[in-house]
Amino acid sequence: MAQNTHRKNITPYLFITPGLLIIAFGFFIPMIMLFAISFFKGIPGSGLIDRTFTIENYTRFADPYYFKVLFVTFRIALGTTLLSLLLGYPLALLINRTRGFAKTILLVTILTPLLTNVVARTLGLMIVLGRHGPINQILDLLSIPKFSFIPSELGIIIGLTQVFMPYMIMSINSVLSNIDFSLQEAARDLGSSATGAFWKVIFPLSVPGIIAGSLFVFLLSFSSYVTPRLLGGGQIMVMTMLIYQQATALLNWPFAAAASLILLVFTIILVTSYTKIASSGDLRQDDAKQSTKNSKSSWKNLSDGVREFLYSINAFVSRSLIKVSILKNTFTAIGKFFSFISPFTSKLLIFLIIIFIILPLPLVILSSFSDSSMISFPPKSYSTRWYTGLLDRPEYIRSFLLSVRLASLSMIVSLIFGTLASLGLARYKFPGKEFIRSIFLSPLMLPAVIVGIALLRFLVEIRQTATFQGLLLAHLVLTTAYVVRTISSSLVGFDNSLQEAARDLGASAFHAFRTITLPLIKPGLIVAAIFSFITSFDETTVSIFITGGRTITLPVRIFSQLEYGLDPTVTAISSLLIVMALIAITIIGKVFGLEKFSIR
Repeated sequence: MAQNTHRKNITPYLFITPGLLIIAFGFFIPMIMLFAISFFKGIPGSGLIDRTFTIENYTRFADPYYFKVLFVTFRIALGTTLLSLLLGYPLALLINRTRGFAKTILLVTILTPLLTNVVARTLGLMIVLGRHGPINQILDLLSIPKFSFIPSELGIIIGLTQVFMPYMIMSINSVLSNIDFSLQEAARDLGSSATGAFWKVIFPLSVPGIIAGSLFVFLLSFSSYVTPRLLGGGQIMVMTMLIYQQATALLNWPFAAAASLILLVFTIILVTSYTKIASSGDLRQDDAKQSTKNSKSSWKNLSDGVREFLYSINAFVSRSLIKVSILKNTFTAIGKFFSFISPFTSKLLIFLIIIFIILPLPLVILSSFSDSSMISFPPKSYSTRWYTGLLDRPEYIRSFLLSVRLASLSMIVSLIFGTLASLGLARYKFPGKEFIRSIFLSPLMLPAVIVGIALLRFLVEIRQTATFQGLLLAHLVLTTAYVVRTISSSLVGFDNSLQEAARDLGASAFHAFRTITLPLIKPGLIVAAIFSFITSFDETTVSIFITGGRTITLPVRIFSQLEYGLDPTVTAISSLLIVMALIAITIIGKVFGLEKFSIR
């Protein structure tokens, strides 16, 4: 009996240990090392570190140049967030009110760019925003002087909006799907106008989705590297580019580490603030229950004060969004404008937003069939020479095979260890369970550039830079986190008594798992496998730091080529990546259902 109890006590730890080892060696140890060297003195250009304690790396950000870099990064992220909200909210409303096949088409339109490699999407943006791209051609037809979107802050904001707006749309849509729109109809019945009913009823209820979407878009924009680097042409310096420059070009590791940790602290502050504000409603309910008690300790009084403060913040945000006269007048004017113009024009504006999201992808595919050695739109003549020419480019074939091998191995290992960890977290109760769950998911919450530089420093110490083993460790950190998140969602509400009943009837643990648990989580396993493969195959930012020599993955190869100019061969490869994303969307839609996608 005691032996069975002991076995039951250690079982969850046996389930989670393999996955925890991956996260520990690939994430936490590198992050601790990064934190430590940020307080040392670097010798620029040498890669050497003077281990004398100093805070100079942090105080350097008081310098006007570095402060400007931080300010420009903040300005770009804020502009991206506002533009994503302005364009994404109407589309989220449309998705919520659409049914049937039309809704499926809209979801495919939104999710396909989301699953497409960021380098391929940015290539499409370079074509769209280029000097001879469609936008400047339209301006030329209207006798308006051409505008240089690349390089410029405006071009980066437009590009980041196109890349990250789906997060805003899906976040708002997940909240709108839980709103009872009959409340709006009731307001209309009581004499409110359509605009007034929306502003006073629907919009306040959708504020949590707006806050969540804005947080996602702001953090992703603030920590983005690939899109600002390509659309900024290396001339618009942002925090991520500063970190990469200091770590790889100037070899000033301590300052690069300090810049990374400043980015990390900023991320933690935003995520923590959102988590507390979002949970303040639940905390308010807890207050109501606790108020019925006759006596409270000083600690409880302090807790109540914190809860009340957080609730007040949430209420203040909601009231501010409703009452700010500028916003109210703007939305009222928009409502009157839409009621004045014809339904056709309203639909046209929505159609243009959809085109904005999806346009770069078909342009990449169309440009890949151009016969010209210069990428231009529209192509003057068509050919398949860039596809057949791939066979004559051994570097691309080598990178493709490396990416396939890396993604396949990452998928298999993370699927095994991630599923075990998910089962351990779902089935058993043990001390520190929620903390361990947050450990598994933490790599998904931090900017990829921080993970990249931390891993690079760790791999330098163990002499594994530019090796397949180092790449595999980096990708396993990310894919394991995705698997744990996906499988854990599939196990929500799972009745463990079913498997226990099978064991009581004489079934072995493996047979009970194979016949009961596995069929129930099979859809989640398929989706987790697809996501982990795509995540590894498309991973760019972390891989940029740790690849080199004969270990350059396909996305990094494409990115490196685009840094020096547009190569038509890249359009052919990017087109294949887009097709791969479409196949993944189709499989996920059949197995899991696209309507279940939400971002909270």
